[in-house]
Amino acid sequence: MDSSVVFNVVTTAIAVVAVVTSIVFSARQARTAQHANHISVLVDLLREFRSAEFHEQHDYVCTRLGAEHDPENGVRGLPAEAKAAFCSVVYYYQSFANLAVFGLLDQTLLVTVLRTRIVSVWKAVRPFVERERELRGEGGNGTYLSTFEELARLAAELPPEHVRDQMAEARRRLSRRGLMR
Repeated sequence: MDSSVVFNVVTTAIAVVAVVTSIVFSARQARTAQHANHISVLVDLLREFRSAEFHEQHDYVCTRLGAEHDPENGVRGLPAEAKAAFCSVVYYYQSFANLAVFGLLDQTLLVTVLRTRIVSVWKAVRPFVERERELRGEGGNGTYLSTFEELARLAAELPPEHVRDQMAEARRRLSRRGLMR
């Protein structure tokens, strides 16, 4: 075989390896950047979650809202303090849902982290939301807080052991990399 042919084959092989390596690293970098976006968004939204006031409002919505107020007048009929708690809590989760809809936040991550809370809030506010939709003339398929409703549906369908399974999978990945025993 002529030395120029061997040289061309070797240089072509090196070029192919370089292109494949570049593609693999680019894909990995894109995936890492996407996860970084998810993490920063999640951290920003969870900052509110750490406030005592938010938890007081959350508890109020989940335990007292339905007991103290009739959903007959919808959300618009709530007194100021109840409406403030409703808006603070429900629109907090609605923000997560909207980010998930637009692909800025992984909905599985979100639902895994906040599953129980999302489900309990939706259960508490559902009668108020459904009545508000009627009052707005939207009917049964209204759009008012529909992304939060969908998020709550996904959260309710997620098996309770999902978090435990995710943690076990993370331990397996770390163990395979030698980072965990």
